[in-house]
Amino acid sequence: MEIKDLKHLCISNLILIILNNNNTDILRKCAEIELRKRIRNFGCEYDDFLHIDDKIIKERGLNINNYLISPNVDMQQLMEAYFLYAEDTNYYANGLLFSEKLLCNKLDFGTPFFRKVCAIEIKNIGKRLSSVELEYQKQLLLSIKNMLEKRQHNAKQTIIEVKESNFPFDVFCTSDAMQELEAISLCSCLEFLCNISDEERYKLISSKLGMMKMAILEILNDSIFDPDLMQNLYGLKVATIDSFKLNRQKRKLLEQVRNGYKVDYESPKIQYALRKLKK
Repeated sequence: MEIKDLKHLCISNLILIILNNNNTDILRKCAEIELRKRIRNFGCEYDDFLHIDDKIIKERGLNINNYLISPNVDMQQLMEAYFLYAEDTNYYANGLLFSEKLLCNKLDFGTPFFRKVCAIEIKNIGKRLSSVELEYQKQLLLSIKNMLEKRQHNAKQTIIEVKESNFPFDVFCTSDAMQELEAISLCSCLEFLCNISDEERYKLISSKLGMMKMAILEILNDSIFDPDLMQNLYGLKVATIDSFKLNRQKRKLLEQVRNGYKVDYESPKIQYALRKLKK
């Protein structure tokens, strides 16, 4: 890993680098600088943002190939992750890294990738059913197909219900990733000058033009902007940029599912997940 590559990595990959003591100090420090830059205008302390993934990394390890953000990810890993994590528990602590939730989720406003994958996989399973001879395999595929169809319906229905509610701006938080961002945000991103450095603050107060800018910003902050709306918009920006950093993984997974990749739904991980879901 070279320092110049850090700007192309997703947030959870940066966190993996920062938490890995085997990486050089300079690489970890540069990864920290890049992460701070990404979340600069989001109302959250750096340490709290780092905390969204550290517990999961302690459980699943530091090897990037254990995660969906790996460049070597495949459809088997994606579907296993869905049934092991996203399908099983809540949005805030379901065992997926923040960036993984942009690839695998139950709610997907602003991050429709997994919805596209599920739509194609449902058709793939339908085709597989016509050639399955063993009854238990047929029932397994039907069960998986029904679960994915339910996921598709629930994701769309949730967005519709939020849009029709008295709190339409909550639609910004109808995705697993945005739910997590909402949970860790400690203050409004538009709390006056809360996200600028001491150096930037000094530059503002040390000149007449800077003082004028501060006065204008304070007036706008108090009279025009809705802090909650702006917080959601900044969060959506964080998630959108991070999603863009995962385009390599998306292209690979979409190519596989479009080419009829046969996910092994009898794998130990998926069978374990299905047994848990039945309890």
